[in-house]
Amino acid sequence: MMTERVNVLLVDDRPENLLALEAILEPLGQDLIRANSGPEALKRVLEIDLSVILLDVQMPGMNGFEVAEIIKSRERSRTIPIIFLSAISKEDAYVFKGYSMGAVEYVFKPFNPDVLRSKVAVFVDLFLKQGEIQRQGDLLRESQKRELELEHRTSLLETEARSAAKLSQMNDELHRRQIALEQAMGARNRFYASMSHELRTPINAVIGYSTLMLDNIYGPLNAKQKEGLQRTLKAARHLLELVNDVLDLSKIEAGKIELSLQPVMFPSLIEDLFVTVRPLADEYGSTLSLEMEGEAFNIVSDPRRVRQILLNLLSNAIKFGEGKPIRVVCKQNEAKGVEIDVVDEGVGIAKDDMTRIFEEFVQVSESKQPGTGLGLPISRRLAQLLDGSLSVHSDPGHGSAFRLTLPASLEDDLTPTAELSAASAA
Repeated sequence: MMTERVNVLLVDDRPENLLALEAILEPLGQDLIRANSGPEALKRVLEIDLSVILLDVQMPGMNGFEVAEIIKSRERSRTIPIIFLSAISKEDAYVFKGYSMGAVEYVFKPFNPDVLRSKVAVFVDLFLKQGEIQRQGDLLRESQKRELELEHRTSLLETEARSAAKLSQMNDELHRRQIALEQAMGARNRFYASMSHELRTPINAVIGYSTLMLDNIYGPLNAKQKEGLQRTLKAARHLLELVNDVLDLSKIEAGKIELSLQPVMFPSLIEDLFVTVRPLADEYGSTLSLEMEGEAFNIVSDPRRVRQILLNLLSNAIKFGEGKPIRVVCKQNEAKGVEIDVVDEGVGIAKDDMTRIFEEFVQVSESKQPGTGLGLPISRRLAQLLDGSLSVHSDPGHGSAFRLTLPASLEDDLTPTAELSAASAA
């Protein structure tokens, strides 16, 4: 009997990559369907039954993550296995994003042809077996109509027993995978925290000794030596900023952020921050102004985390404000909470990038400003931990406005040093 052929969808915007995939998978003897873009892939998913999808991550217009999200949102296609193909970042955060979008495998280019062929063969075989089970079920139902009641009941009990065993096996496998994923995420967070602590000590030493040398503690420096040390000091401080941001992010994801609730005074907190960022504003040529609507007031929150959020917003406004004025508007809202707008007149943010700015390690601006790509993601997560929100409105070429909203008090929900759960940090 001729073996049934099934459909395998190959999605890549580069024809040469599709040709290479066809050469690798041809020995499987299945029907290889091409798609040159995300929209074409979605059309194929609607038209034909697929055993597995090999999906390139980096594609113009609609990337692989967006295609996978739509596929998994549809009832008809949500169970189709997806193997992501990527030639870029292998970092855990990037890979976990792929799995969160519904991937069952994540393969990095250049990939081993035998390994890739074996992975696809597994899903093809699973698809065929599922089809065979379905056909057997149909035949069984047809025969049940003609069988005696006793035979019918016996067959039904046997089918239920097999289904129960299969379901139990699948549940056990799902549980094992869930535990493995939780362990991997825990190991990643522990690695981030451990490495961040270990790295800060030598970085602080570099900063300390560089500062001492620039202060001529070890003797006078010539111009070239001074210039080199200043660059070293700047790079070390940038590295320390990255390490601190990674440590903060790992704490949030691990649910280890503690909040110390105290009265937070406005506009005093903002005025103090102006003193901190004034040298940076002077360096870029921007002026800072505070517009306070109404009388001074306070909320109950964590002042350290509120300062951290606003410091990130002010620093970004200065760096991307093109030397133009920066305004901070502060007012008490109707719920007695605080509403703070940080407004710049700089390059602005493109519409397609509005959601990406809150993703880890992403910098969408074309300007070559220093940064870690973690400031805004951390700020939004901290705002959520404080039971508030961080939103943005931007007009490309005319500037951006970030709005931080915080409630009047968290005392009803948290103790002064409550350790938040990982669920709260999500």
